[in-house]
Amino acid sequence: MDISLKYKIVEKIITSNDEALLNEIQSLIGLSESDFWSDIPLEVKKAIHQSQLEHDHGKGIPNHQVMEEMKNRFLNR
Repeated sequence: MDISLKYKIVEKIITSNDEALLNEIQSLIGLSESDFWSDIPLEVKKAIHQSQLEHDHGKGIPNHQVMEEMKNRFLNR
């Protein structure tokens, strides 16, 4: 890779104020110190936990059944 391209990339990073972009770059190059779980809103974490409990108690619909229903509903018109 051309060294001038690397400098251009570094310059864009340094001058950027786009937090989402910088977070993506941080994650992409492996500098992220946390995993995705810490970025998930509390309500979503609670919903995931509730789903896990329901699954553990045999509730819910198997993935293959949901996929079949969606195919029938949206692809077989």
